[in-house]
Amino acid sequence: MDPETAAKWRPLEGLPADADTWSTPGYAALAEEWSACRDALKRDAAAEGFLEGWLRERVRAFALETGQIEGLYTLRRGVTEQFVAEGFAAAVGAHTLEGIDDRVIRGLLDDQEAAYDMMFEDVAGGRPLLAYHVKSWHQLITRHQATVAGIDLEGNRVQVPFETKGRWKERPNNPTRPDGIVHEYCPPEHVDAEMDRFFELYEGIGELDYPTNAKAAWLHHRFVRTHPFQDGNGRVSRLLMAWAFLKEGLPPPVITAQGKPDYIAALELADQGDLRSFSDYLGALALGSLTAAVLLGRQALAGNLNRPNGNGGRTVGSEYYPPVVEGGDPRG
Repeated sequence: MDPETAAKWRPLEGLPADADTWSTPGYAALAEEWSACRDALKRDAAAEGFLEGWLRERVRAFALETGQIEGLYTLRRGVTEQFVAEGFAAAVGAHTLEGIDDRVIRGLLDDQEAAYDMMFEDVAGGRPLLAYHVKSWHQLITRHQATVAGIDLEGNRVQVPFETKGRWKERPNNPTRPDGIVHEYCPPEHVDAEMDRFFELYEGIGELDYPTNAKAAWLHHRFVRTHPFQDGNGRVSRLLMAWAFLKEGLPPPVITAQGKPDYIAALELADQGDLRSFSDYLGALALGSLTAAVLLGRQALAGNLNRPNGNGGRTVGSEYYPPVVEGGDPRG
């Protein structure tokens, strides 16, 4: 499919007929070990807490990276690892290259983590995937985003107030690519019907025995290809991707800003009709996440509750010890 045709909006389609063959080699066996590991750890509160601490770090990594991918902020080198290990309470504008207001950067990070937690609670509560839930995630994840990019009557790019949080869009939001091609999303007048179709299709897909990465790829791509919100669609689509993995009790992959070129390339292949390549991309990331989780689970079951953090600190049991700076004083 040529780029111009791929950029045209098309009504939603289900998963291809061969999607049941899209499994990632080695993933199923690791998923079984992960499930057994979680069950075994329930009998050891200290070991389970040790693993839960690492999983919380993965949530923070997911939360901060999803905003970086969208260009809401750019964190300075080394800050990402600090926030993953220590949380967002100390975040200030000086941690960003843009010098964003302290309250805004902390609010964005907190909202992204809170939206993930809201989505997780929906999964844990056995709730079906409905428009109400997705709109609630969107309202929360955009709470500290005051404006969205727009075009004025003279064709100039401007920032306009973001007034449709938690609601489907009311105006077109079709971007123009660097090559001059307009990327068409679902027209506002068709969004209600298309999103009804989205949830109806997923209800059938979710009940069938497709690989998790295939379901995740469908949820992510079909949602972002529809672009039902004025802004925030990428962040919500990654929550939907995570939903597919959490429904199976599996750790979702973390898509990073550093890996954005490969991520966008895989999404563009999906736009051209090759959803399998995007599914394979997510499957490879998920295999890495699951491998790390299983290795740490094995370590916890062996009684070794001591691990390094990415920022140079260390976690022992449930206690986090920050890195030591020159002079021997721990960084606060």
